[in-house]
Amino acid sequence: MRGVVQGILLFLIPFALYFGWLFLMRRVGPDGGEGRPAIAWRDAPWLVLTLAGVAVLAIGLLWFAEQRSLQPGERYVPARLEGGRITEGGRAN
Repeated sequence: MRGVVQGILLFLIPFALYFGWLFLMRRVGPDGGEGRPAIAWRDAPWLVLTLAGVAVLAIGLLWFAEQRSLQPGERYVPARLEGGRITEGGRAN
């Protein structure tokens, strides 16, 4: 479940940055502060934002996978039941 939430959040980063920028530009003034009309959210570059979201998602998932991977020679100890309690598994020292 955590991986799904992380993936969704990573995908949404470009959208959040774009709409944050759009919000700030609208606060400057109706002309965008430079004599141009304000940008409407409907005119957003949806394809570019989607591709950027997929790229951030792929890079993020690769980074998370690399961080959690075991180094050569490291051992993994699975979770086990000790005295009626579940002991968490992980890297063996």
